[in-house]
This record gives sequence, C-alpha cells and structure tokens, in this order.
Amino acid sequence: MSVPSRPPATARDNPLHALLDREVLANPYPLFERWREQGPMWTSDGSLLLSDHDNCMAVLKSHTTMGSDTFNAPGMRELFGDRGDEPVLNSIFFMDNPGHGRQRNLVSKAFTPRITARFEPWIREIVDELLRDCLADGEFDGVQDLAAVLSLRVIATLLGIPDEDIPMLREWSSDMALSTELPTLVASFHSTAMFDREELVRIIRTTTELHGYFADLIHKRRRNPGEDLISSLLSTQEDGRGLSRREVTNVVVTVFTAAHESTTNLITNGLLAMSRHPEQFQLLRQDPAIVGDVVSEALRYDCPIMLTGRVALRSDRINGIDIPEGSVVTLVLASGNRDERVHPSAGRFIADRKPAVMNLAFGAGAHYCLGSSLARLEAEIVFGELARRLRGFHVHEDSLSYRRHVVVRGLDTERVTFQL
Repeated sequence: MSVPSRPPATARDNPLHALLDREVLANPYPLFERWREQGPMWTSDGSLLLSDHDNCMAVLKSHTTMGSDTFNAPGMRELFGDRGDEPVLNSIFFMDNPGHGRQRNLVSKAFTPRITARFEPWIREIVDELLRDCLADGEFDGVQDLAAVLSLRVIATLLGIPDEDIPMLREWSSDMALSTELPTLVASFHSTAMFDREELVRIIRTTTELHGYFADLIHKRRRNPGEDLISSLLSTQEDGRGLSRREVTNVVVTVFTAAHESTTNLITNGLLAMSRHPEQFQLLRQDPAIVGDVVSEALRYDCPIMLTGRVALRSDRINGIDIPEGSVVTLVLASGNRDERVHPSAGRFIADRKPAVMNLAFGAGAHYCLGSSLARLEAEIVFGELARRLRGFHVHEDSLSYRRHVVVRGLDTERVTFQL
C-alpha cells in the first residue's frame, strides 16, 4: 500500500470532525447526546452517522447488506490504490463473507470451553503479582502499571510469546491500535486528513514488522506445537481445510491487537467510572457476586470502542432509513450505550444494573467480538480483587491523558491512590 499525500481539508459539515478535538475526546458524551437528539445525520459526502442504540444495533445485525470491508467504500481506492496483500487492510475486522465466516468459524474452534477454562488460574496469578507491586508502592498508574501490563502478559501467554519479547510488542501496540482505526476513519471522513504522513508511514512499518514477527513465531509452532492459541489455530480445520499461513498471521495479529486494546481500556475506563461513583465501588465490596454486572456496566458506561463503520453492499431500508448502495454508515457505539430510551439514567454508573437490552461495546451479529469473554474475565478478576483488598480508591483527574485515537477509547496515564 502506498502512502497517500495529505489531501485538502474536507468539508467541515461531517460531525465526526468534532472528535478530533482533544477536549471533546476527553468527554464526548454531551456531544453524543446532541447527536441522538438530532437523529440520523447524512453528510454532504454521502456518509450516514447513527448514534442511537436501536439503529446501531439494527445495522450491526444486518450483515448481509451492511459490510465491514470499508475499503470498498467510495474514495478508498483513490486514496490507497490496490491494497493487494497489505496487512493493515486485510484484517478479519474488515472482512466480509465468505472469508470472514470461514476464518471466524476456525478461530471460534480455538476458543473452546476446554481451552478457555484454563485461563482463569494463571490470570489470577498475574493479577495477584501486579497488585502486590501496585499496592506496595502506595499509588499506581492504572494504565502503565496494571491494565496494559496485565493484558499484554495474558495475550503473550495465550499466544506463546516469550517474556523477553513483551516490551517490544508493547512499543508496537499504540501504532497497531491506530492501524485498526485507519479503514474506519478514512471511510467515515472520506479523507486521510486525521493522519499525518509520518503516522501513516509508522503504521505501515509497525504493522509489517508485527506481521513478520508473528509469521516467524507461527513457523516455529508448526515445527514444535504447544498448548497455545497459535498451535490450536494451526491444527483447527473445517471441511478438511485449515487456515493458510497468511490467514493465521492475520488472525493472530488481530487477536493480539484486539485483546490488548479492549482489555486495557475496559479496565482503565472502569476504574475511572468507579472512582467518580465511589458508592458503586462500595456496592461491589459489599456484594462481590455483582462483579459481572460491574464489568457489563463499565462496558456500557464508557466502552473501549467508540465507533465502527459499515458500507452498504446494496441498497436497503433499515428501521425506516433508506440507505443507498455504497453508503458509509458510521455507528457511534459509545453514544448508543448512553441512549436513555434503552438505558434509563444512562449517564450514571450503576454497579448492579440489570439492563433489558445488550449493550453495544463488543458489537453484535456476525462481527461480535470473539475475545469478549477473555476481556470480561480479566476485568472481573481485577475489579473483584481490588474490591477485596481495598477500602476505597481515587483516580486523580489531573493525571488523566487520553490517547489521540478516535475509534479506540482509552487513556495513556491514570494515577490511582487508595485506602487499604
């Protein structure tokens, strides 16, 4: 994939441009409320922006007419040319059937109950070790000392990555998060203007290096299989056909990036929500059995993925909205999760909330997040252990620094003090 020249500024009537403002990004929810009041919004460049729960859910479930391959949206080929085997644009994230279904079915077989059942003991060991260090220091950074370290160590164990390689992968992780945003944002904005040329070059370089790293690791697993996910993927078949080397590499890179980002942001956003609602943390301390509800509420209240994109494979009418073929549809998942029509008191974090409908944090339909159970498990263990060990904690607002990402919502820093 060649790096496109930075195009002229696009028309500012696309509401998504507001999310490029750092202050808005730190607290986008007042903006989302205004978007929900306005209802579905068409931009002059032909994109449809949906920010309410019902319309987002309806599009997510319309996988036969609403595709995830936003590279096929108008203007993408003009910006990037022929993608060929470019790994940034060949992730299962942005793949439609039949390729998506085949790869997903094979990956699902690698996440069987027999395999996932053994995750909890060693996740608890990692959390126990990390919390001992965090609590011994009197304060800790929720991102750098806890969530990011935990998610990387878990995914490293899952994939059989040597411990000595984890620091290198951590350096790559931020660029990989940007790479997952590239197809969605470029399609939604009809421009690469939110990425400068240096970022695009760095994203391509990092993605290529990461694919090379995992291709080498996969080659080693073919010769010496183990109990890790890569070995499981290599041995999994459907109708006598397994994943190709390139497919396994793409899947492993996707699993690595998604598992690390989703889990890190779920935990750090959840810590911030409980700090701002300390009485809800006390509810968890009094009733540890609600920890699953706490994780669900953290996902709803400040979800780790703010938006996603779809492109109309053919003209369709969804919830009374006529969507022409080729239209880019941007779904603001974080806004839909704050929709009062389906989540009463949506602006409050309620630890024991029993929602009547599923939240949008992990998507829905054909592209529902395969790693959601792993992310939830890690968060449940962290929140449960903090409730067991602490009388209370406080996230210092002046320490918060949000990353520049728009699709992925998370923090760079989060200073936490606590009472034992």
